[in-house]
Formats: sequence, C-alpha cells, structure tokens
Amino acid sequence: MRELYQNFEYPTTNIEEVLLTLITQGHVSIFDFPYLSSFRTRISELCRKYSLKLETQMIERNNKFGNRYKYGLHRLPEDQKEKAIALYKKLNKNDPDK
Repeated sequence: MRELYQNFEYPTTNIEEVLLTLITQGHVSIFDFPYLSSFRTRISELCRKYSLKLETQMIERNNKFGNRYKYGLHRLPEDQKEKAIALYKKLNKNDPDK
C-alpha cells in the first residue's frame, strides 16, 4: 500500500486523499472518487481555503444513453507541487514531523 502513496503517510481525511492523489497522479476528477459525494467541495477548499492554484479543464463525454455531459479534470501545475506537498504534510495527522 505504501507504494500507492509514494512513501507519503497514509491520508486520514477526504481532503488529504484528494490532495495526495493530486500530488502523486498530477490530476484528479470525479472519476477518481466516485464514492465521495463532497469531491467538488474538497477541490473548492483546496483552491479557496488553502490557495492552491489548480488548472481545470472541462471534458465532454457521452453517457450510456448517448447524452453529452461535462466534468472537470483538475491538474496540479508543477509550480504548485511543493506547496501541495507542504500542505499535505501540515494536514496529515500521521506525519511524524508534526
């Protein structure tokens, strides 16, 4: 399991899980967290409360009935990665340096 999180401490909250996925994967969307009903709220918190600057690309798809819909793919720019890592360590309750 440790490899999944690239030697980061295991997340203890939803916002930490979303942030860690951004750090390790470089992007997140609702498809990464289909079980998390507050996904968009967590993205908003990262941007507004913690001043993380994410790039959002709107992507269109068709559902199984052929109807078009859009969703946001949120990318972590390279110049924000160190800030995101520092924020993750600050938020994470498992971090031994806290």
